[in-house]
Amino acid sequence: EPLQQVTLTQLDLPEASHAALANWPQHGWWRAYNDAQLNDLIELAFKGSPSLQVLATRVNSASVTADGAKKLMYPTGGIKVAITGQDYQENYIYPMGLAGEWKESGLIAASLSWDLDLWGRKRAQYRAALGQAAAAQFEYEAARDAIAGNIVGLHAQISALATRLNLINAQIGVMTQAKQRWLEREKAGLQPVQNSLQMDIVLAQLEQLKATFTTQREILRAQLANLVGMTPAQLPMIQAQTHWTALRLPNEIPASILASRPDIAAAKHYIVAATETVKSAKAEFYPNINLNLGIGLQAIGLNNVLKAGSRYDIVEPALTLPIFSAAGLNANLRIKQAQLDSSIANYNETVYKAINDAAEQLASYRNSGSQIVQQQRLADDNAKLTSLAQARFAQGITPQMENLMARSSALREQDALQAAYATRRMQEARLVVSLGSGLLEANKPTN
Repeated sequence: EPLQQVTLTQLDLPEASHAALANWPQHGWWRAYNDAQLNDLIELAFKGSPSLQVLATRVNSASVTADGAKKLMYPTGGIKVAITGQDYQENYIYPMGLAGEWKESGLIAASLSWDLDLWGRKRAQYRAALGQAAAAQFEYEAARDAIAGNIVGLHAQISALATRLNLINAQIGVMTQAKQRWLEREKAGLQPVQNSLQMDIVLAQLEQLKATFTTQREILRAQLANLVGMTPAQLPMIQAQTHWTALRLPNEIPASILASRPDIAAAKHYIVAATETVKSAKAEFYPNINLNLGIGLQAIGLNNVLKAGSRYDIVEPALTLPIFSAAGLNANLRIKQAQLDSSIANYNETVYKAINDAAEQLASYRNSGSQIVQQQRLADDNAKLTSLAQARFAQGITPQMENLMARSSALREQDALQAAYATRRMQEARLVVSLGSGLLEANKPTN
């Protein structure tokens, strides 16, 4: 008996709620961000990604193989035309009276052969090839989803870095101004030297951070270019985000995930293919019956070939009994059964990995949303403090240094907010890929 596939009872997954079905990601989910540049990059990747091209050739090869397996079920035939010259010796058995003569003979024949496939061996082979082709197609779809998700994440990080570099430059400007104020106070003897040195340390740290951001952007651009199928120099400049649109995604992991992830569907079709291969191997144990039909003209002497007396007809049923092949057939059957067990084990592993990955990505997605809320609160509060500090400085109530420090703090919180936005979008993409975007139309709620 083969291994058992994991069941929904074992997984203990709930049925999808109406909200989960309504918010389930669909094909082309990234278009909800309304970013034309992002859409173009993903379309370019679908057309020119080297990894997708490799998988596309596998899909085509599997489709051709299935088509070839289908044609093996049809009758085969052919037309043969042959001219033969032969020297007949004295004791040649046929025909009589031609000893020592050279004669030409001609043949024009049409033949038809049909394997009746009573036990379904070839039909099983065809279904196995269809399963392989379907699995290859789903693996291609899984790769497309993964590439789209990675592009969304990389695009978000590069976009955020563009804004963050501007914020770093603004912080450097504020700290440079603060250092200058401290130097003026030190020269006037109003302040010890340590304050300007502290500002210089902060400026050095900001320059380091700026260099780190610049390096990160170049690395991310190289990764993005590789996914799209171009060089970093060919990749267009990624613009800073002016508005971070968020997706509406399910907040649970329901049983519907088994019908939406293409990698699970691929693993299931590999089981179908392996099951049909086992059936084909079992059919090898039964007698094979072929029916051969032929009609033609054959005669000694080329001038006789087209005469009515040269016609012949053949009806040849052929029965093949695998009497002495038991050892080889049993070995082949055990191999196919082992491959079926391997396919089932791979399916079970894929299911558990998919569910665990989805749970992990959902937790990270929830956390990224929470971080956005809190970081937005910090940014808003610091913006209010900066506004108050500017007002107090304009009224001469507080020194300029307090105003500069408030501006620096507000810029830091804005920088952290941009990083949080990029993280949330990256987590959105990862959750979408983890959930899968292939939910059947029949399972979607009606509005």
